[in-house]
Amino acid sequence: MVNDMQERQNRYWQLLHQPDRLLLLHQASSVEQFVTLMGDWLAWPELTLDQMLAFIHMQRWGDFTPKLALFSQAWLPYRYCSQSKEVYWIPAFNQLSKPFLEDDISDIRLGLLAIFIQPKTLLKSLLTQCDSVPEIHPCLMIFHWSRCGSTLVSSSFSKLNDCLVISESMLCSDIMRDDFWSQEVKVKLVDLCLRLQGRFRHGERHLVVKWNAWDLAYWPMLLALYPQSRVLCLIRNPKDILASHQRLAGRHMVEGQGLLSTEWHIQQIETVSTTFSLNKFRISVLQHLAQLTHALLNSNRAILLDYQQVKDFHPTTLSTVLGRPLSMDEIECWQDHWCFDAKQQGQVFTPAVSNEPVPLRELQSPSWQQLFMTYNQLLQRLYWDKKHDV
Repeated sequence: MVNDMQERQNRYWQLLHQPDRLLLLHQASSVEQFVTLMGDWLAWPELTLDQMLAFIHMQRWGDFTPKLALFSQAWLPYRYCSQSKEVYWIPAFNQLSKPFLEDDISDIRLGLLAIFIQPKTLLKSLLTQCDSVPEIHPCLMIFHWSRCGSTLVSSSFSKLNDCLVISESMLCSDIMRDDFWSQEVKVKLVDLCLRLQGRFRHGERHLVVKWNAWDLAYWPMLLALYPQSRVLCLIRNPKDILASHQRLAGRHMVEGQGLLSTEWHIQQIETVSTTFSLNKFRISVLQHLAQLTHALLNSNRAILLDYQQVKDFHPTTLSTVLGRPLSMDEIECWQDHWCFDAKQQGQVFTPAVSNEPVPLRELQSPSWQQLFMTYNQLLQRLYWDKKHDV
């Protein structure tokens, strides 16, 4: 019996590196079929659901270091735990298609394979295998302040058959924000995780990465990591951004989330008044992003566009700016896509009007005046402005 169990355990760890067999499990249409397939592979014909669950529970993930070259063909890292320094994995058989990576992850986790088998690995133990995973060279990286049209741009690229879009990876974002890692190690970890998430598994040839709004703080590291990538930064009138977040607040616009850089939080502790104001907090977040944008533009690597430009552009204009010519079929696809809400698939886009304007006292505050002055300065540096007017 001991030998039988040892053999089954060996077969189980081998299974995790067998994309063809894992695909069959992923495609199982019922729990009964899943258990039968597991029984066949484990040479355990009498296997029951309870026995399978107990067997999987017994496996020691803490000792598991996969062979990444093969393992990452079937598994996608999706979550990082800063307490344990572990990465969690889900099956990588679904083609990413949703406006945000988190939406795709939620769908994948509903599958039987993702429910029954949930690999986890120590992050740092994977570093020695980085060279076994194909390098990535993003053709475009998108930074933004949120609610600036970035989802429209990124989701447009996801409509192209040869493009893979990684939209707002929380895995990479959480690693960048973890001050436990030295800068040298952090760069390697982010590159490794983006290689794993951005691996071409469905015939793609180009990678587009849209970062979270708060990831703008890490632009120096990301531009140095991917020196050949085009860089787009999207901004918008701060008043409109605040109005949008009053309807439905983004995570970085909710106080206490800890998503912004350590330096920003230290500055807030030093300058914050005793009376908390949500609008003042959000204004300070936007001012921080505006200052980061100024610094990014000074690198001479970034294309700066305002929401109004994106909204008014013809698809061919935007594709020309971003260096990606479109075929006639792709132009038609983009035109059709732009008629719909980029965040609510299948719903016609209708501009929302805020019923809760920013209070007048906030608009008259020094912090707001400073933010709007910074925004107006950035408007002078918009890409394409004069040529577009001509």
